[in-house]
Amino acid sequence: MARQTPNRESQKNELEREDSEQGTTAAVWFYTQRGETYGPVSATDLRAAAHLGFLGPDDLVCRKDRETWVVARNIYGLFREAG
Repeated sequence: MARQTPNRESQKNELEREDSEQGTTAAVWFYTQRGETYGPVSATDLRAAAHLGFLGPDDLVCRKDRETWVVARNIYGLFREAG
Protein backbone atom coordinates (compact mmCIF):
# COMPACT_ATOMS: atom_id res chain seq x y z
CA MET A 1 0.00 0.00 0.00
CA ALA A 2 1.38 3.38 -1.00
CA ARG A 3 1.66 6.31 1.39
CA GLN A 4 -0.36 9.33 0.35
CA THR A 5 -1.31 12.68 1.87
CA PRO A 6 -4.99 13.22 1.07
CA ASN A 7 -6.92 16.40 0.58
CA ARG A 8 -8.21 17.37 4.05
CA GLU A 9 -11.74 17.83 2.68
CA SER A 10 -11.79 14.24 1.44
CA GLN A 11 -11.17 13.05 5.01
CA LYS A 12 -13.59 15.46 6.72
CA ASN A 13 -16.03 13.64 9.01
CA GLU A 14 -14.89 10.25 7.72
CA LEU A 15 -14.86 8.69 11.18
CA GLU A 16 -18.28 10.08 12.06
CA ARG A 17 -19.72 8.91 8.75
CA GLU A 18 -18.46 5.38 9.35
CA ASP A 19 -19.87 5.32 12.87
CA SER A 20 -23.32 6.24 11.60
CA GLU A 21 -23.30 4.09 8.44
CA GLN A 22 -21.69 0.92 9.76
CA GLY A 23 -22.14 1.15 13.51
CA THR A 24 -19.40 1.75 16.04
CA THR A 25 -18.34 -1.91 16.06
CA ALA A 26 -17.40 -2.10 12.36
CA ALA A 27 -13.73 -3.03 12.04
CA VAL A 28 -12.47 -1.09 9.06
CA TRP A 29 -9.16 0.57 10.05
CA PHE A 30 -5.54 -0.50 10.36
CA TYR A 31 -2.73 1.56 11.87
CA THR A 32 1.03 1.33 12.26
CA GLN A 33 3.13 2.12 15.27
CA ARG A 34 6.87 1.57 15.58
CA GLY A 35 6.88 -0.58 12.45
CA GLU A 36 4.06 -2.88 13.58
CA THR A 37 0.62 -3.00 11.94
CA TYR A 38 -2.50 -3.27 14.09
CA GLY A 39 -6.13 -3.93 13.19
CA PRO A 40 -8.67 -4.21 11.93
CA VAL A 41 -10.25 -1.85 14.45
CA SER A 42 -13.44 0.18 14.43
CA ALA A 43 -13.48 3.95 14.03
CA THR A 44 -14.35 4.17 17.73
CA ASP A 45 -11.34 2.04 18.70
CA LEU A 46 -9.09 4.04 16.38
CA ARG A 47 -10.20 7.23 18.14
CA ALA A 48 -9.55 5.60 21.52
CA ALA A 49 -6.04 4.57 20.42
CA ALA A 50 -5.34 8.19 19.46
CA HIS A 51 -6.82 9.56 22.69
CA LEU A 52 -4.80 7.13 24.85
CA GLY A 53 -1.56 7.83 22.97
CA PHE A 54 -1.22 4.44 21.29
CA LEU A 55 -1.63 6.17 17.93
CA GLY A 56 0.30 9.35 17.23
CA PRO A 57 -0.34 12.07 14.65
CA ASP A 58 2.63 10.89 12.56
CA ASP A 59 1.60 7.22 12.52
CA LEU A 60 -0.01 5.80 9.40
CA VAL A 61 -3.61 4.62 9.08
CA CYS A 62 -5.49 2.84 6.32
CA ARG A 63 -9.12 1.94 5.75
CA LYS A 64 -9.77 -1.69 4.92
CA ASP A 65 -11.37 -0.80 1.59
CA ARG A 66 -8.49 1.43 0.41
CA GLU A 67 -4.99 0.80 -0.80
CA THR A 68 -3.32 3.97 0.49
CA TRP A 69 -1.94 4.67 3.95
CA VAL A 70 -2.27 8.23 5.23
CA VAL A 71 -0.72 10.15 8.10
CA ALA A 72 -3.10 9.92 11.06
CA ARG A 73 -3.20 13.69 11.59
CA ASN A 74 -4.95 13.98 8.19
CA ILE A 75 -8.00 12.04 9.38
CA TYR A 76 -10.45 14.71 10.41
CA GLY A 77 -11.81 14.11 13.89
CA LEU A 78 -9.20 11.56 14.94
CA PHE A 79 -7.27 14.05 17.08
CA ARG A 80 -8.73 17.06 18.81
CA GLU A 81 -8.66 20.00 16.46
CA ALA A 82 -6.72 23.06 17.57
CA GLY A 83 -8.83 25.97 18.61
